[in-house]
Amino acid sequence: MRYVVRSLKYFLLICVLYLGIVWYESLNVAVEGVSFLDVLKAQLYSQHGAMLISAFMLLAAIYPRFGFMKRTVDNCDMVEDAVRIHNAMQCFGFEVVGQRGEYTVFRAKGFIRRLSFLFEDEVLVRQVGSGIEIAGIRRAVARIIYQLHAYISQKRFEGNE
Repeated sequence: MRYVVRSLKYFLLICVLYLGIVWYESLNVAVEGVSFLDVLKAQLYSQHGAMLISAFMLLAAIYPRFGFMKRTVDNCDMVEDAVRIHNAMQCFGFEVVGQRGEYTVFRAKGFIRRLSFLFEDEVLVRQVGSGIEIAGIRRAVARIIYQLHAYISQKRFEGNE
């Protein structure tokens, strides 16, 4: 069910962006007496319009499959490296919102930031063996892991002054 909801959200975002582009295009031809709806109808009823809508649907259908990921950071401990984990999350605008079983749940701060993630801004962190697993939307997880790797690699220099 979650997959379908994510797919529908992405499809709606693509449609809103498309309508924004059509609206901008209709502003350019408004001088000639052509309205927004006329431009939209002309584009949607053409063969290219049908292909475009099909492409939107296909993209929205596969987005949840590739837009989310789980990655493991080795040599990281939820307790020992808690400050580093929180700093990496804060660096990209995430804050702790609670616990869900063995997962610590982080969410983006602020309405605009959450909207930019289509309210799919939940990042889950848990301990797995000698590392931690981070799961969530791909662009957030990739950035957080990159930053966390930097913090973890710098920990060997702490206290050696």
